[in-house]
Amino acid sequence: MLTTDKFGEVAGHAVTAYTIENRNGVQLTVLDYGATWHALNVPTPDGSHQNLILNTDLAGYAKPDGYFGKAIGRFAGRIGAGQLVLDGQPVAVPANEGTTTLHGGPHGFSTLFFKADAAADHVTFTRTVTPETDGFPGTLDVSVTYTLTAADEVVIDFTGATDQTTVFNPTNHVYWNLNAADDTIENHTLRLAAASHYELEPSKVLTGAVVANADTPYDFREPRQLGPALRELQTIPEAGLDDVFAIDDHAATEPVAVLSQGQRQVTMYSARNAVVVFTSNHFGDELHFLHHQSRPHVGIAMEAQTSAAGLVDPGLTQATLAAGTSRHEQIRYAFTY
Repeated sequence: MLTTDKFGEVAGHAVTAYTIENRNGVQLTVLDYGATWHALNVPTPDGSHQNLILNTDLAGYAKPDGYFGKAIGRFAGRIGAGQLVLDGQPVAVPANEGTTTLHGGPHGFSTLFFKADAAADHVTFTRTVTPETDGFPGTLDVSVTYTLTAADEVVIDFTGATDQTTVFNPTNHVYWNLNAADDTIENHTLRLAAASHYELEPSKVLTGAVVANADTPYDFREPRQLGPALRELQTIPEAGLDDVFAIDDHAATEPVAVLSQGQRQVTMYSARNAVVVFTSNHFGDELHFLHHQSRPHVGIAMEAQTSAAGLVDPGLTQATLAAGTSRHEQIRYAFTY
């Protein structure tokens, strides 16, 4: 079942919310602004619903760093100054974090309006992104499709087609908090299929080197409660996780991340080689969420993507999209409640 509602306006442009409900009473809500995943409401024993993700209002989504639940592109993660080389030539792209380009830069997917094509079980957002739009080379035809299945899965399909060599490394920046009450994610348990994580420069740009996770707070190869791990990380500037995990070689049927709290669980599948995990370490009163008080560790983002290490090590998988080609990427979330 599909319903649509007016959600407000951004810069004089109307924003529409699309809500899909499956046969189990699960409700997925997405917005055409930023191709945003706004809510995932699951039934509760008392006959109401609980939202499993953090969401905000339009004022929050419209902030330059308001990535909550948004589609991210053309390039998820960070591109350092001088790092992007296409067809053998260095390419400069707009920066929005000092000299670094984060999540597609100041005019990435998260800032754009998309055309919606909605059906009973999915919504597809499409638009053409030109160099004049976001400062990246190539005209990119992009689509982002959200599907809510009858088996209680949310599947996000990204496609990109370009007329000129560019990059295409999309993800979604959804934040999870599975608690029924307004608690932090410190009582959540996390498992990651990652024996190592990528080394970062002080600017958080990847160096290309990897660091072993064994016997460190970054080791989530077995299910581990987040609270103790986060407490071990309070002496570093991040005061928590804000790291790119190198996903082990795996089959498509094997999950890359599993997050759980009590009976509620989210299992994430991705064919790509990296997951960024961010535990909202410095969130404070400057942010506003609809159902949670903003504070450190109020949510956890798990962003499946292709590692930006390919920008500095040509031997690694890169996110280049060649002229005249297209590519499809998918992230699948299976959840129990």
